Order: sequence, then C-alpha cells, then structure tokens
Amino acid sequence: MTRFRGRLRGRKARIYYWPIRTVVQLAFFLLFAGLALTRLVPSFVANRGWIVLPVLASIKAPGAYTGAFDATTLLLSQPIFPWLPIGIFLVVGAVLGRFMCGWICPVGFIQDVVTGIKGRVTQVQRRTQNYWVRLKYVLVLFAFILSGSLSLALYYGSGNEYRTGLGDFAPGLFVAITPEGTLFGTLPAMIAGLAKATNPQSYLSSVSVLTWVDIIILAGFFFAAWQIPRFWCRYVCPVGAIMAVFQKNSLLGMHRDPVKCADCKECQDACPMQVSRRANRSCDGKITVTKYPSSSASLSLADQDCDSRQPMDQHSSFSACSSSQYH
Repeated sequence: MTRFRGRLRGRKARIYYWPIRTVVQLAFFLLFAGLALTRLVPSFVANRGWIVLPVLASIKAPGAYTGAFDATTLLLSQPIFPWLPIGIFLVVGAVLGRFMCGWICPVGFIQDVVTGIKGRVTQVQRRTQNYWVRLKYVLVLFAFILSGSLSLALYYGSGNEYRTGLGDFAPGLFVAITPEGTLFGTLPAMIAGLAKATNPQSYLSSVSVLTWVDIIILAGFFFAAWQIPRFWCRYVCPVGAIMAVFQKNSLLGMHRDPVKCADCKECQDACPMQVSRRANRSCDGKITVTKYPSSSASLSLADQDCDSRQPMDQHSSFSACSSSQYH
C-alpha cells in the first residue's frame, strides 16, 4: 500500500478534455447553425443576436450569432467601418488566440465529425502542406481588397455601379461562397421551396448558377474533409488566417519544455493540422501523445499558438504524460 501511494504521489492527474470539448462544440454548433429549422419550419421564430465571434459562421445561416469576418465585409459594403468585428478580432486574438477555432467554430466541428467517422488521420507531404497553407492568406487579402475597394468607392459616392456589378459578391467573398452558409442557409431554403413548389422542375431551373456552385463547393468541402483532416481550416478559412497572426503572441497558448521534450515528433505526426512542434501558428491541437512519461507540454499563458482541439485518442490525457501536446 505504501508503494502504491508513493506511485500515486509521483504522478500528475490526467484530465480528459475531449468530452467537455465535444459538449461545448455541440452547444455552439446549435447556436450558430441549429436555427436552420427556421428555413424548414416557418412557424419556428428566432432572432439573431448582435454579438459576432471570430469563427466561421455565415450570415446566410440563420444562427443565433454571426462570424466576425462576414460581419466585417458586410459592414464594409454599406459602407460602415466595422469597429466591433475588428475590435473582437483584436481582443479575442490577443487573449485566446485560436482557442475558438478549436472549441466553438461550427465548421471545425463538422470536420471533426467527418474525421471521427473516418477514424484515422491522413498525412500530407510536408512540402505540399507548407505550400498550400499559404492559400488562406491569399484569399483573405483578396477578400479585403474586394470589400475595401467597394467601401471606399461607396464612401466617395461612385460605387453604386461597382456594387451592382459585384452582385452576390458585394457583401463579401466568403458570404457568397461558404460551405456553412450553403449547408444551413441555402439548402434548407431550397428544400422548403421545393416542397412548396407546384412544379419542382421549374423551381429547380430558376435556381441561380451561384447557388449550384455553392452546392458543388459544399460537396467538395465534405470530400476534402474526408481526405484531409481540417482541410478548410488548413488551407481556406479566412478566420483561421487572421487569428493565426494573433496566435503567435496570444496570452493563452501551449508551452513546450525543450528540456523534457524527447524530440520524437510524435505530436507532429499525430497533429491533424500537421503543424511543426516549433512553428505551430495554425495548429488545431487535437492530439495528446501519451507515449513518453515526461510532461514536456502544458497549457500556459503567453506561449505558443495552437487552437485548442480535442485529443484524437479519446483515451489519452491532457498533460499527464506527453512528449509534446497541443491544446
């Protein structure tokens, strides 16, 4: 008994975060996207809140809250300077980094479900990963150029024709083409309209080309998520690109003890985002490696930059024994 107590005294308690994270993800998933029932059941009434959060939640989806990026580009198209969304980006990014990407974002939750069904993490060649991870920064830059130029043109009184020419892209690039907006906004509206239509064929022929493009993008989103974990987060997500900039110096982060680290690269191989253990700006942090008994990584303030995802191995612990771990 004395020996047993000594062993217990020398061990750190293991904290299982994946059940808590799953419950939190599901709750926010319902808040952001669950109100798609309003499109299918007209008698169901719900109002959208004024709060915007730095996650990917389309204004086309009738959720309780809206993503800060969509709110930013939409306000620019008015033109109104987006003080609130930008302020939320700055404050949340400086304090939490990409925490909300891992615990709250509905698009991330959908991809986690797809990866969970698949049951394994597919690795991408490092050179390919490092090349295509830049795509989301290019898309963010293009989206801001599009919305910013429209805002300036409208502000100086010469942008009405420009806005008309942009059409559905005027509120923003990622408002027009986004998988969650199609899944929880466009598709439920189409299904409800198709159910009411007296001539379904005529109704389908009246659907716009952009809507069909969005549906194709949605199908590609699920296919890509099946092939590559967190594909949208890795290569496309505009919110992830913005928050990654703040993540490097955010208060909440991951501390890797270089003394205790065995340099085994277990964490890097298991990470769904395939982010280097030393350069993990875009890390999704879903994993916990429990192969080595040295507590070399722990949740801390003012350190690294993953975005707080659950352990891929649901039976692993948070920091009891890990060679390196992303929260």
